[in-house]
Amino acid sequence: MSASNGGPVTVAVTGPLACGKSTFVRMLGELGAETVSADELVHDLLSGDRETVEAVAARFGDGVRGDAGESGGAGIDRPALSENVFGDPAALADLEGILHPRVRAETGRRAELSEAPVFVSEVPLLFEGGSTGAFDLTVAVKTPEERRRAWALERGMDESRREAIERRQLTSEEKAARADLTVENDGDLDTLWDEARRVMGRLAPEGRGDGPQSGEGEGYEE
Repeated sequence: MSASNGGPVTVAVTGPLACGKSTFVRMLGELGAETVSADELVHDLLSGDRETVEAVAARFGDGVRGDAGESGGAGIDRPALSENVFGDPAALADLEGILHPRVRAETGRRAELSEAPVFVSEVPLLFEGGSTGAFDLTVAVKTPEERRRAWALERGMDESRREAIERRQLTSEEKAARADLTVENDGDLDTLWDEARRVMGRLAPEGRGDGPQSGEGEGYEE
């Protein structure tokens, strides 16, 4: 598989909360892909992009700014911002309206500059945000519910918070049905490595690495 414009094959990896998609994306990176995370881009925008900080503060008030306040040029206090939008669909939609276009623009910029054969973006709200047209291929990571619940608890997220986040997302089955490829994350890390090699073998048969052979690598992430 190759990109039509001569650049890298662009891939979006999505999935529900605590399904292992961050781990899977990291594996693709070790196999030769360039990777980026939408969540990391949001963090960068809220912490250091003045235009984004001003837009968020204008909508939610100076109370969401960091300790340095307006004159100090601080970024956004993410816990304070979370309190403003949690449980308020209209506020959340406004925040996503500020952040999502900026994340898409930065992802596109990085993809255009990439010299890797495959460019992978982790996008939790890929289908919910209508970003599928920006990628050559979409991949959904699918994980059993009980495993996702256990991983969320291990990260300190209580059940009510997890359920609130998932209510605004498509189900795991819906994401899988809409994706071009589905990765079943129902085994151990070695099994997930096999899935990563399968996907990279389809995208870049001449891939630049095989990754760890057995039992290596870190634990699961989101």
